[in-house]
Amino acid sequence: MGDSREDSRKNHKRSEGVARARVRSLISAIALFLCVLCAPVSISAQVVCPTPWRLDEVLRIGSRESGHLFGNINDLAVGPDSVLYVAQAMVPAVKVFSFDGRFLREIGRAGQGPGDISGAASGVGWIGDTLWIADRSRIQLFTTSERVPDEVIQFTMPVPGEGTRLTPGRMLADGTLVAGRRSITDWRAWLTASSLPLRRLSRSGEVIDTLAIVDWSSNAVEYEADPGRPWLAIHPLKDLPTHGLNEYLTTPRPDGSAVVQVAKVNEDGTPPSFDILVISIGGDTLLHRAVEYEPREVTSAMESRLADEFTAVVVGDQISPSLRAPMSETTRSRRRRAARSAFWVPEYHPPVREVVAGTDGTIWLLREMREDRVDVWEIYDSDGTLVARVEVEQGRIFGKPWRPRLGIVLASRNEVWGTTFDEFSVPYIHRYRVDQTCAR
Repeated sequence: MGDSREDSRKNHKRSEGVARARVRSLISAIALFLCVLCAPVSISAQVVCPTPWRLDEVLRIGSRESGHLFGNINDLAVGPDSVLYVAQAMVPAVKVFSFDGRFLREIGRAGQGPGDISGAASGVGWIGDTLWIADRSRIQLFTTSERVPDEVIQFTMPVPGEGTRLTPGRMLADGTLVAGRRSITDWRAWLTASSLPLRRLSRSGEVIDTLAIVDWSSNAVEYEADPGRPWLAIHPLKDLPTHGLNEYLTTPRPDGSAVVQVAKVNEDGTPPSFDILVISIGGDTLLHRAVEYEPREVTSAMESRLADEFTAVVVGDQISPSLRAPMSETTRSRRRRAARSAFWVPEYHPPVREVVAGTDGTIWLLREMREDRVDVWEIYDSDGTLVARVEVEQGRIFGKPWRPRLGIVLASRNEVWGTTFDEFSVPYIHRYRVDQTCAR
């Protein structure tokens, strides 16, 4: 009976999609006919450089023999001393590397006291001459010494309506904070919320204002992992970013001066479009640009492939047998069936998968998945002009199959820092020079 309802739901979804596609085609045909009598209009954003810029690797940090990188890279920062500061999952310290890849030192140690790091560093950055390091529930500020913080900012704010507790997330340029959702108290409430506010907080944990509203609709799938214990997973193709603030299509500039966001996707518009917003931490709208796009259908072949790969992640097929939790084959088969039956995709790809705020004011958008798995990043100038594209054909991010090949953390017109994993899940940090050669 459940299978019949599921098949009916999927058939209904496909029927609605076909109807919408026909209506969209009819409207487009009428619009084109009417435009014969008017001046030409831009159907989509025109790129300044018609050929992709290239990323030329100049540095790679990490190896299977190294003990300095062995967890997911949570955040990167380049300090005023021209060295690289690295926050990793499961590492209660910030590792510091030279620009030629040499390990220099580490900051912090496991613990709860001043100068210690609880669990792992979730964020790292610089505001002026002050280094800030975030962990599970606090931000520590270091100015005069890397061992003793000048200030420790710590608070927890329950928000029952969205199923979270807010903690200090990232420092902003004026010394205030953007809240981080480090602790989920009600997974169902959090995953099924239609939108989530991005709040700016004082150092004592008081809400100053809301910087942006993060769209968070249709974001969960549910499947039975164990009898009576349903698992909730983030909606396929609509995932949280691999680095940074951990908010959907929303990120602060590295200097903490503004928030960059893909705020609204108008899939049923004529033509369809998405909005790029840049909002200062004072609340001023610095940029509001509507970008037209052509919806890209999720093919049945891609849906089947993603379902198979997602199911493999759920049951741990990507993990070495020696590292997997003990599980009977019966349990593995049940979980595989449950995950496969609950998997679904939207009719069309979300037009943007990730947003990176460049260190030079540029905006980097990761566009739709392609059948060939080549990642296409679009680079927009600070005024919203589409400047160029970058195509990434190599690399691998551990985990869900729709994640990008290269996790870009820091970017500008001249330089990109990103992370990948090898086939043994060993993390690497890459530094690239951006070749802006434009062949016409």
